[in-house]
Amino acid sequence: MKKKCFTALTLASLLVVGSGFFRSAYSYKLLFMMPPILAGEQQGTGNVIDWLPLNDTGITWGGEYPTGNNSGCTGVAIDAQDCSSGRDATHNNDSDGDAGFSYTKLDSKGDPLSDQSVTYASTPWACVQDNVTGLIWEVKTDDGGLHDKDDTFTWYNTNPATNGDANGTENEGTNCFGYDNNTAATSATYCNTQAYMNRVNKAGWCGASDWRMPTIKELESLVHYGRTFPAIESNYFPNPVNTVNWSVWSGSPSAGSESTAWYVLFSNGFSDTQSSTENATIHLVRYRQ
Repeated sequence: MKKKCFTALTLASLLVVGSGFFRSAYSYKLLFMMPPILAGEQQGTGNVIDWLPLNDTGITWGGEYPTGNNSGCTGVAIDAQDCSSGRDATHNNDSDGDAGFSYTKLDSKGDPLSDQSVTYASTPWACVQDNVTGLIWEVKTDDGGLHDKDDTFTWYNTNPATNGDANGTENEGTNCFGYDNNTAATSATYCNTQAYMNRVNKAGWCGASDWRMPTIKELESLVHYGRTFPAIESNYFPNPVNTVNWSVWSGSPSAGSESTAWYVLFSNGFSDTQSSTENATIHLVRYRQ
């Protein structure tokens, strides 16, 4: 594999263009800490690495010293507070998402709806494109089908490149569409994250077959920290998972234990790790082509 080196100045110049993706067919070894603006997680398949921009927090209110918050971005030292910077300050409108979030509704073929103002009740959409990060997300349903928001799964991944040297738990999930627990059951019918991902790819959801589990950083990019129950843009994710009880799996294994992986609670945006034997819901993701 051909190697290529950048000086710090060259790399910094390259990374200033933060509105898009940094993709390369080369392999790189970075020997210094990246600045906070590049807090997005590296995603690699083989020798391809992508730097994903992050969404802002969605917090448009200010904290006042010594106690309390205010509904507007005012108060003591407000210039230093989150509401004063980033997209939730510069793009705070509801044209395509609240407080700096920007989404596009996609139909079952993966094409943008001609009328983005429609409600889910009148014209259900199948996927949502995040225009900031460039990721496309599965939209959950409430119909008892393959994408139902109430289906739960154990964490399972047999790919040694991404599973942290532990496969997880293959067959302790008991609550998902198409689950077969009789003597004829096969791995394709189990309630685990890998089996579900394979079923969605086989179905060609939104015209694509490259759906995958999100990293923890990608999953956290959906969190709207200015809201709770759910802490997500519900105008674009109309059947949000885990508004009360359930955690949502990421594809990121935990470094602290080979039997745990990271999840997000979309009730309040909290992230933590839990055992792969636990049942949790899923929001699959793919890259925009």
